[in-house]
Amino acid sequence: MGRRISSPEFSRNYGFWSEPEQQALIAARVAIAGVGGDGFQLGLKLARMGVSRFSIADPEVFEPENVNRVEGATTSTFGRRKAEVFRERVLDINPDAEVEVFFDGVNPENVEAFMRGASLVLDESELTKPEIGSLIARRARAQGIPDLLAMNVGFAAQVTSFAPRSTWTFERFMGFTADTPLDEIAEAGVDLSRCLPYIPGYTDLRSLQAVMGSDGATPAPLPSISIGVDAASAIGTAQAFLHLTAAVSNRRRSPVWAPRVAYTDAYLLRTRVLRAGRPSHLRHLMLAAARQQLGLNPRAEYTPADIARRA
Repeated sequence: MGRRISSPEFSRNYGFWSEPEQQALIAARVAIAGVGGDGFQLGLKLARMGVSRFSIADPEVFEPENVNRVEGATTSTFGRRKAEVFRERVLDINPDAEVEVFFDGVNPENVEAFMRGASLVLDESELTKPEIGSLIARRARAQGIPDLLAMNVGFAAQVTSFAPRSTWTFERFMGFTADTPLDEIAEAGVDLSRCLPYIPGYTDLRSLQAVMGSDGATPAPLPSISIGVDAASAIGTAQAFLHLTAAVSNRRRSPVWAPRVAYTDAYLLRTRVLRAGRPSHLRHLMLAAARQQLGLNPRAEYTPADIARRA
């Protein structure tokens, strides 16, 4: 039968949103590319809010390194597919939910099926693989739906969305054109100065150097902590709510659209909206560099030598 606006699971929502908005959430279908971090938390929050139809794409399995930040990563799920664990968790919240999974991740062959019928897509694919994000963005524009991007950055998180008819595309956000071939995007890789407008001033910049592979070293994986993941899921689902209920007239504010980016920093207790691009990135980078030079920033032990020592 499925859940309705009168279902007791939604009774406490009505202090903050209306029945028509709840119905819009129930009727929505959300596609999530990647449930290995932010995507897992985003999806679970949306399920609790009332979204009952999901398309999930993730080719990976849970490993011990996921435990520090992913709700679904436990000793009992090591070696299990992330998308499968996510589906089980959603069905435990709502047994009537529909969760279609794509165990190959998102690729040119399945992107149309993955996003078919979606009201909104959440791009939580690997930041280091902008060709996947570009593929998702192009399909979102073809369907005329918003493409939401939420990322955790240490104790903070940032969020923006790409409107289907805006000139500010995901590709432009990443430093490409809307028609740059995907293989060229894959070869170029990610430019953090374009897609990371906010760098916390308290960052140990040696970590950023390790991620960028400075001095010829192999780039380290992006570090991530549960506080940032929770922040990303909170501001990301708030933006998703605005997208999914946009057709309901209820005096809501507009979502944050690119090139504007909203960030929340739980460490500094600060939320701001800024413009994406290198000027913002460099401004925050210079602040962090000055603080580091003065010996004000905490150490993070994420240099290539630190990583090798722990291994």
